[in-house]
Amino acid sequence: LSLAGFYFNPSKKSPDNVTCYLCHKSMDCWRPDDVPCEEHFTNSPDCVWAICQHIKKELDNNIPFNWDNEAQWPNSKNMCDIRFKTFKNWWPHDGKKGWAITSKKMAKAGFYFAPTYTSEDNVFCMYCGIELDCWEPDDDPV
Repeated sequence: LSLAGFYFNPSKKSPDNVTCYLCHKSMDCWRPDDVPCEEHFTNSPDCVWAICQHIKKELDNNIPFNWDNEAQWPNSKNMCDIRFKTFKNWWPHDGKKGWAITSKKMAKAGFYFAPTYTSEDNVFCMYCGIELDCWEPDDDPV
């Protein structure tokens, strides 16, 4: 569930409720055969996390990229904006004096923000599958 962007948010009425950390969509009544990323994208198709995970899954499963949809081209303004929105106000290096790697540059380079418990600056490229962290002030994401 966490890979789909959800955190556990139960209530008496919904003991299996989860909520997306970005779009705030809550979902419950999970069945054993539910696929969290698919459910998230189906129920919240505008969520930037769900979009990133959906595209990543398609590429991981060798589903041919739809080049007819210009909005999904890796360097399209739409996809750059989607990736940028995953950073929200959480990119730890935005605003740091002397740091060249801004969230805007990361998104433009093809990365979306995917922090972990052990890495506050972890990013992921849905197109090639590379995951990087431990950024230094002069690093270039390209």
